[in-house]
Amino acid sequence: MKNIFIVVFLSFASVSSYSQSKIDTLTNEKIIKLSKLGLQTSVIINKIQTSYTLFDVSTDALIKLSDNGVSADVINEMMKTDTKIQIANANQKDMNDPKTMRKTGIYYYNSSNSGNPLKRVDPTVTSTNSSGGFGTALAQHYSAGLAKNKVKTDLAGSKSNLQINEENPVFYFYFESNSNPGVDNWFFATASSPNEFVLVKLDEDKNSREMVIGESNAYGSSSGVPDKIKVQLVSTEIAEGIFKVTFKQPLKQGEYCFLYTSSTPSRYNNNKVFDFGILNNK
Repeated sequence: MKNIFIVVFLSFASVSSYSQSKIDTLTNEKIIKLSKLGLQTSVIINKIQTSYTLFDVSTDALIKLSDNGVSADVINEMMKTDTKIQIANANQKDMNDPKTMRKTGIYYYNSSNSGNPLKRVDPTVTSTNSSGGFGTALAQHYSAGLAKNKVKTDLAGSKSNLQINEENPVFYFYFESNSNPGVDNWFFATASSPNEFVLVKLDEDKNSREMVIGESNAYGSSSGVPDKIKVQLVSTEIAEGIFKVTFKQPLKQGEYCFLYTSSTPSRYNNNKVFDFGILNNK
């Protein structure tokens, strides 16, 4: 019966992280005990390197270690281990903090979600087409080609996957220095700030969303998003490669997208936008 109790106790101890760390954690007092047992310096150092540690390396603690016969090599190892732990703690990332660098992209910041406040805005593929049909063709015929035909880009689906329930949303942009980015993140390696993007309010249809990206007629064409559908944004750099983005005016209910507007590298296609929707809060 006694042996069964011992087995059960040891099994419980092996799965208890608290008990395990308490048993294996080396402290100053345990180092002193090991030294007084006469263990070789190399053995104690190996034990330090393979154990959890919680050392006090203040001046008074170092004097106490020396007075109790702990070798200088062991004390140096204790100090190195303590320094490594401090560096690791300092470098520990809080992924709920928007000032912490993460995978490049655009993120919506929801301050009311304390568990996961940052949600990445996924890209959506677009397709370009010309609008107007018979009516525009007729107008161009009678205006000697002066009537303009709008060039539009379409997004599949009537709604974005990301729907935001506030009119003053906050976004964070994360950029990186990468000379060979992938297809999905070249926007944030080529660009260096949100100023190279515009926010556009989309026209909504039953099965799709669209925006004007140019105009053409018989005498030429022009490209670019009309100013009237652009939304003015304000960007602030809060850390290297990290920008906070807000808007000068509250966003009306509807569908929106961030669009990259600078020159596109020859090996990439600018056929993706970063879309979201604003719900009616009233």
